[in-house]
Amino acid sequence: MKAQILVLSTIVILSGSVMNLSSPSPATAMKQVRKTASVEFAFFRTHRQANGAVATWGLNSNVDVTGFDVQRTYQDPADPYSMWEDVTYMPCTEERSFKYNDQEVFAGYIYYRVTAHLNDGSSVISAIEGIRIVRHK
Repeated sequence: MKAQILVLSTIVILSGSVMNLSSPSPATAMKQVRKTASVEFAFFRTHRQANGAVATWGLNSNVDVTGFDVQRTYQDPADPYSMWEDVTYMPCTEERSFKYNDQEVFAGYIYYRVTAHLNDGSSVISAIEGIRIVRHK
């Protein structure tokens, strides 16, 4: 009986070792994650230009992207109840970066974000960038 338990426990231990040997190494797992990585924003910036605002962004890959919604709010962007206004929709092209010039702004703090729409119906939202518009008369 003791011999049977010893043989069974040895088989269980060995089969567990074999299973661990067949799992991918950490380097191989990272390569697999990189292959299946989704679309991400490489950068997103805003700046003032005259009495308007300019938003510029780029993606790590725009292969699966169909287009972008540029949105703005004059409210606190951290508040989940802030109203985000769709300013424009831009189709995705083969360009590496994209730019939108918003001339219809009011004075004050304005926050922008960009939503990238993907082929599968999902979307990716950029970070939020804010600027302050001051009008001189």
